[in-house]
Amino acid sequence: HRAPLRSSLAALAVICSACASPSQPLDGSTAVILAVIDGDTVVASISGITERIRLLGIDTPEVARDGAPAECGADLATDALLAILPIGSTVSLRREIVGRDHYGRILAHVIPAGSDRPSAVTMAERGFARAMPIEPNTALSDTIERAVSSAKSARRGIWALCPTSDR
Repeated sequence: HRAPLRSSLAALAVICSACASPSQPLDGSTAVILAVIDGDTVVASISGITERIRLLGIDTPEVARDGAPAECGADLATDALLAILPIGSTVSLRREIVGRDHYGRILAHVIPAGSDRPSAVTMAERGFARAMPIEPNTALSDTIERAVSSAKSARRGIWALCPTSDR
């Protein structure tokens, strides 16, 4: 039941990317992690500008927000991303085609300093994320899908704790 949502999000992302600031960070920008919002969103400083960044290719359980309860595994997914991207750590950003989503967040692969592995892939491998490819930003879709499949088979992370993690 998320397919219409994904299509709508993709369309909105394309529209919003045209409205994005011309001072958007370029591919390969470095950033410093200021906060981890949940398992797929961080706040970072990029050249002194604070930005929200949405990890491409994954979706994690939603944290409690606006009176809605947290989904199963949300706190674990948030803690897992915090372990991969600690506060104060330096990361590089790898962008794809659409640069921002309809919330104004930067869409990027966030790669810890000293690594070439996007944090979304690590989250999927450890079992804290579902694959969520949204066209046209799908460069790592196959890699993430394989990582999720492996985590599910091994019952890692949310796949061990949350029997209905396939939403």
